[in-house]
Amino acid sequence: MLLLADRRHSQTAKALKNSGFRLMTTFTPDHAVAICVNNHVDAVVLDQEHFVMTEGWSVAQSLKMIRRNMCVILVVRGKIIQIRLPEGVDAVVSDGDADGVIKALKKVLPPVRESHG
Repeated sequence: MLLLADRRHSQTAKALKNSGFRLMTTFTPDHAVAICVNNHVDAVVLDQEHFVMTEGWSVAQSLKMIRRNMCVILVVRGKIIQIRLPEGVDAVVSDGDADGVIKALKKVLPPVRESHG
């Protein structure tokens, strides 16, 4: 799991770690893409501040190009008004709703299989 957010969002990071998610943190979209190219990442929690559209393209779309079934959660400030998800985004959650982020991840990620051996 990768968290792309500014340093003030440690509450989300803390909640994810406390829920048992293995977490890598980055603070730039370019670094997030590089991490996903070089590591197996199942999900990215993307802060709205880093969701920049450049010529109709976003970091979420770049992440999906690396791994089509990667889960991308967009964390937005304020109320969620838009019903249609941005291209490359699997779920949108309000800022400050760490439980909502965890619920969204559990909803879109495949269940973890326990190994018996």
